[in-house]
Amino acid sequence: AFMIDKDAVTNAIEILREDSFYDERHQLIFKAIRKLFEHTQPVDILTVTEELRKMGRLEEAGGPFYITSLTNRVASAAHVEHHARIVSQKFIQRELIRVSTRIVHDAYEDTTDVFELLDDAEKGLFNIADQNLRTSYNELEGLLTATIKEI
Repeated sequence: AFMIDKDAVTNAIEILREDSFYDERHQLIFKAIRKLFEHTQPVDILTVTEELRKMGRLEEAGGPFYITSLTNRVASAAHVEHHARIVSQKFIQRELIRVSTRIVHDAYEDTTDVFELLDDAEKGLFNIADQNLRTSYNELEGLLTATIKEI
C-alpha cells in the first residue's frame, strides 16, 4: 500500500518500525521506504527498488519482481492505518512470546535465582511497552524534522 498511495506512508510510518515486520524482506523494504520518506522523496515501486539497490540489499529484499508483486496483492490503500496497527499488534505479540518463553525456560532451571528472574521478566516486559509507546514520539520527531527540511 505504501507504494500505491503516498498518504499511506504518512499514516503508517507513525505506527510501524522496521522490526514490526516478521519477514526480513519486508523489514528491508520498509527501511527503504522510511529513508525515502525522511528525505521527502517519492515512494513508489521504482524509487523503493532503486533505494534498495543503493543500499546493496535489493536481492535480500526479494528483488524487483518480488517488490512489484507486493503492489499487485493490494487492491487499495484505504485501510492502511488499520492494517499497520494489526502488524504492530502482531509484533508486540511476537515479542511477548519471546520474552515469556525465555522466562519459562529460565524458571525451570534449578540454578536460576528467582529474584533475578523476576527482575529480568519485569525488564523484558517493560522494554516491550516502552519501545512501543516511544515509537509514536520518535516517529513524530522524524516527521517534524522532515517537514522542517521541506519547508
